[in-house]
Amino acid sequence: MAGGRKRQAQQRGGSRAREREQLERMAAATALPARADVCVVGGGAAGLACAVTAAEAGASVLVLERSLECGRTILATGNGRCNFCNADLAANNYNHPEFVAASMGEPGVALERILGFWRGCGLSWAEEDGRLYPRSRQAASVRNVLLARARRAGAALACGREAIGATRQRSGWHVRLSQTWDGEERELDAATLVIASGGASGAVADALGLALVPDSPVLCGVAATAPAPGLLERLSGRRAHCVATLTRAGRVVMREAGEVLFREYGLSGIVSFNLSRHVRPGDAIELDLAPEVDAWEVDKLVADRPGDAHALDGILDPATAEALVGLAGGAQAGGLAWRVAPLVKGLPFRVEGLADTAHAQVTRGGIDVAALDARTLAARGHDGLFACGEALDVDGACGGYNLAWAWASGMTCGASAARHAATAHANATAPSKDARAARAGAPTPRKDAPSSPERTLS
Repeated sequence: MAGGRKRQAQQRGGSRAREREQLERMAAATALPARADVCVVGGGAAGLACAVTAAEAGASVLVLERSLECGRTILATGNGRCNFCNADLAANNYNHPEFVAASMGEPGVALERILGFWRGCGLSWAEEDGRLYPRSRQAASVRNVLLARARRAGAALACGREAIGATRQRSGWHVRLSQTWDGEERELDAATLVIASGGASGAVADALGLALVPDSPVLCGVAATAPAPGLLERLSGRRAHCVATLTRAGRVVMREAGEVLFREYGLSGIVSFNLSRHVRPGDAIELDLAPEVDAWEVDKLVADRPGDAHALDGILDPATAEALVGLAGGAQAGGLAWRVAPLVKGLPFRVEGLADTAHAQVTRGGIDVAALDARTLAARGHDGLFACGEALDVDGACGGYNLAWAWASGMTCGASAARHAATAHANATAPSKDARAARAGAPTPRKDAPSSPERTLS
């Protein structure tokens, strides 16, 4: 038995090694141009949306992706189902709502723009409680049609290349990169540069002098202490549909309805993930475990069944019900009804911090939004530099908001970068004033000659 598992592990390891070798060969076979109109640093969701938009606008586009495949992070979204957007893109679902509203526009307009992009990719989708998924419920569908569109548009996807530096020159940007499979360094020029590499953007952005907000994980578990020792251990792995109320110094910070997953460290699940964007150590969380039933009904339910240890089984998960009855003193305790009802309607927890951060769905932080023009996502004071997606200090709630921002900001960046590159090219190729004068037959003025004053003809 053990030998069989060992052989299977060896086979998987060998398969992964062969896959990596194949990806390295494919990466090495991708030729790098000496110059591009738009160089996108990062081949994730935002970077690919940017590349498609810029290429379809007529720009020559190069995507530098340090991993050996573009769009790999898309495969892990929505537990592999890829909740790629939300039907309600209200800006208050983001940490910088004013900036997001100025960039994405009205929610209905933003939604139609994003869905129009995906229609152009050939994707079909379905809605579940406002969340939009590909009909296949497979994240690979989203990634595959996006990569296919990028290639059709003519974007060069250079995987296994990590940008290690960029400097502004008169004609645009000079970019240095390293090939991840052999460490060899290469250089190229670009009219415009787009930072779209998410949490890996810090080094490039910092080197260019952009203001950065320190990275921190969000959309993860919340470490919390329960009202009694051992309660979380007993409930670990149980789920509850509830309403969670987060309070700080007695004031309500937010309420969130949905599923909570109890863990030994505290709380997980969608509700916890959204709370993680706002919690601070010392905050309080109360869980209403039966939001459709008021406290009086819970009280009556238990009072009408004296001594019944299963009195709450009809409204709660039986294991959770048993734990709460025990916490209230047990089925035989006097006054059980008025003891247990407050626990059902407001089970209290004290926040200690964040938990399971290694599996956080999003990283908060990145380029300070104050450093960018929200309408174009151009970096202020850096001609031809743009940024999008998770490279910015923008994060949203669970439910497709973060991917919606990736698509919307990527499209804005792609359109802006393509326009900038076209303008730069036009200015570079336009004849000078002296050349125009020479073609018209007029004498070319000496550069050291003083200009003549204007004369008014009478």
